[in-house]
Amino acid sequence: FLMLGDAVAMIEVTTADPDRVDEILAPLAASLGSRAIVRDWRSMNSALFEALQVERVAMFVVLSIIILVAAFNILSSLIMLVRAKHRDIAILRTMGATRRGVMKIFMTVGLTIGLLGIVAGMILGAIGLYFRQPIVDFFQRLTGQNLWDPEVRVLTQLPARTDPFEVGMIVLMAVVLSFLATLIPASRASKAD
Repeated sequence: FLMLGDAVAMIEVTTADPDRVDEILAPLAASLGSRAIVRDWRSMNSALFEALQVERVAMFVVLSIIILVAAFNILSSLIMLVRAKHRDIAILRTMGATRRGVMKIFMTVGLTIGLLGIVAGMILGAIGLYFRQPIVDFFQRLTGQNLWDPEVRVLTQLPARTDPFEVGMIVLMAVVLSFLATLIPASRASKAD
């Protein structure tokens, strides 16, 4: 078609482990030098990977906002609890409870609510991750739409790889925000006479 005769225009190499493509292609690129261009699947699909990276950042921001809303829920419920228990706090203070002790009570309540929410969220997240394809199939049957078309997305199933570092960062952020949400109501409770 290009009238190149018997010349080779392209050689495609398939590897068993696509994640090791850099170390596999390094000797080949060094031996070929400037006689050929060596491109891997990452460079050929760089636009897709950039879009996925942007999506990861966007998802982290969305999760952060959801966690922030949950922290505000803890804050508001503890403020209401402090108002409702004002007389009880006063009785505790009269009986000799220190301001620090009262503060610890409300911080413990707030952190317990936050930790229970984190554990429940992790359990529900793991269940959703494990059953992700049946969930997609259910919504496809429910809406009548092909939500995961292999012709469009190349993949036959919804992929998922859990990054323990990201999960740890989200859990840490949730714990810190839960702790910070307890400070204002606990402080108010400790100042009750």
